[in-house]
Amino acid sequence: MKQKRDRYEMHKYWGKKPSSDLGVLIRKYSKEGDTVLDPFSGYGVFCCEAFLLNRNIISNDLNPIANFLNKQLLNKAVDLELLKQQWDIIRAEFKPFVEKWFKWKVDNKTVQLSSVLRDKNDIPLKAKYKVSGNRKALEIELTDDDVNKYIEYESSQVIDDWYPVTSLIVNSRISAKKGMNVSDVFTKRTLSCHAKLLSLIEKHSFGKEQDLFKVAFTANLANCSRLVPPIKSRGDMAPGAWMTGFYTGETYLENNVLQYFENRLVKVIKGKSDYLSYFDKSDELDLNLIKYNNEFRVIKQDAKKLDIESESIDYIFTDPPYGDAVPYFEQSIIWNSWLNFVPDYDDEIVITDSKERKKNNTVYEQDINKAFAEIRRVLKTGKMFSLTYHSLSGLEWKAITNACIKNGFDLVDFEWLVQKSFTPRQINRARTIKGDVLVTFKKSKIIKKYRSDSREVMISLFSKTIAQWLEDEVLDTNEIFLRIMKIVFSERIVIGDIDLLKILVQQFIFTKDNKWALHDEFNVC
Repeated sequence: MKQKRDRYEMHKYWGKKPSSDLGVLIRKYSKEGDTVLDPFSGYGVFCCEAFLLNRNIISNDLNPIANFLNKQLLNKAVDLELLKQQWDIIRAEFKPFVEKWFKWKVDNKTVQLSSVLRDKNDIPLKAKYKVSGNRKALEIELTDDDVNKYIEYESSQVIDDWYPVTSLIVNSRISAKKGMNVSDVFTKRTLSCHAKLLSLIEKHSFGKEQDLFKVAFTANLANCSRLVPPIKSRGDMAPGAWMTGFYTGETYLENNVLQYFENRLVKVIKGKSDYLSYFDKSDELDLNLIKYNNEFRVIKQDAKKLDIESESIDYIFTDPPYGDAVPYFEQSIIWNSWLNFVPDYDDEIVITDSKERKKNNTVYEQDINKAFAEIRRVLKTGKMFSLTYHSLSGLEWKAITNACIKNGFDLVDFEWLVQKSFTPRQINRARTIKGDVLVTFKKSKIIKKYRSDSREVMISLFSKTIAQWLEDEVLDTNEIFLRIMKIVFSERIVIGDIDLLKILVQQFIFTKDNKWALHDEFNVC
């Protein structure tokens, strides 16, 4: 069953939550006409679902590209027929430009290459092309003469159109090295094609239609960069996908910008049509139709200092920054730079390995606490606040749980929110939790006292509690995390520098079945 609607497939921004689950939350904790807020909205799935359920929404994200995507997702004043007409004009001028870059001779016939396999030194190795009437692409080996011609043509060309040369923020964790800039993640061929495409979009399109083109354009950038790895288990040229970071492997796929952009544009049009269909209902006799009288507001503010009236929000849902799991602003540079957006890096809530940013664990915890204080301020007393997060690192989950407890939120519900796809960290590390934890709180009238014991006492409490559970049955990481978090929230425990995963690794056995068990010598007493 498809968990994400077409409207949420227009762009590859990270961390989208299943819309069906969010719809359940919105109906459960708010009613039509209520005002709801997401202070870290990302792509905007929650706010879009709430808007379609006739809630007034405030969608906030400090990241410029996220703010831009929110606006395009929620905007109703766009003419898709005009967009298609503009694309016909753009395509007519763009097609011959791309064809010069990707044309090739096969058996004395000129074809368009759909992708080229290149090594880390940018040497072409193989290529794929399609012929009319054949859905499957044909693969060809490149001779030394072919390689020389390919490189010579590339070297001889001059890029006349503007492209960004914004420096990447140096961060080894995402393979952003000193001296790298945005243009370095593209070959000269794809850089030139992207630059030409953007110039034509700005020449032949305007208003909301131009903005929608730019959604497709930014969504396509990574597809046609040096960041696309082949899935070698499926073949040398089986296309993979960019997940995070700026790492170029031993080989990568250089994709045809026109062909891939057209695929993205189809997704954007399909997604926007899906959204607009909710407001184009002709059968006014249908009593089940929603009579929309709501409004949306998209803002780009520091979540620690929201310009929102106190006690004005009926329900808040958010997916807060996961510490160092995804340095959103640093990775979004591949999108922000092409649209000339300048992020406010100083106010981003994040843990990053970038030494120049000085965004460490202590700053992260302070910032998260300030943001949750703002959530308390704007939320009406007695109303609900839901959040999701997946990190099991003691540096991150304790910052978020502590912020909830210190700011007077009482636990209402705790469960797993299944997601369509997992982060690389979740996929590759069997010991981490899979999916997201969904926690719902109620804003209390007063901020109650909380428990704050020493690190040693907390480690002992967690260790003995887990051991007692494991005496009865082996448990996976998800279940242990869920049970511990219920204790923490129910007993209002403010946690010190404790890494729950480290406790598990050091004191318990991880079995071949990916579950935790007791060491024979573990003493529960």
